[in-house]
Amino acid sequence: MGYVENNLGKNETIVKKADRNPLALVGVWIVGILFCWLLLIPLIKAIIATVKFNACELALTNKRIVGKIGVLHTQALDAPLNKIQNVGVTQKLMGKIFNYSLVEIDTAAGKYMFDFIKNADAFKGMVMAQIDQYEEDRMKQQAGEMAKAMAGVLNK
Repeated sequence: MGYVENNLGKNETIVKKADRNPLALVGVWIVGILFCWLLLIPLIKAIIATVKFNACELALTNKRIVGKIGVLHTQALDAPLNKIQNVGVTQKLMGKIFNYSLVEIDTAAGKYMFDFIKNADAFKGMVMAQIDQYEEDRMKQQAGEMAKAMAGVLNK
């Protein structure tokens, strides 16, 4: 159980957990192994990159986006769907080859960047669809409450 599962709220379910592509670390490890004779610095960098990779999580729930980045210096994302301003996807050459992208999520509180996300465009599409569904559900709930209030006034 990870960060996301431990931080779910009441009546909240995970719609989609972002998959990360470990192939993104291949280049760092090749350099680390080939040049480890150079004071072990490239190998240490590869180990650090792997630890950072494993410490990152991102998930979409039916009510919000939840995520965590970092090991020693952590940054947590916990944004209700109605507070998400933009979701961007950036894919460089290596990302096109190995099928991973950088996902940027803009909220009122700031910008959060999650790297090495597999099928990022599909994840973005799910986020946008869930935002629409969230707004629709909220409107239906408000309409139901308004109808109850009006029925209560008319019955008096």
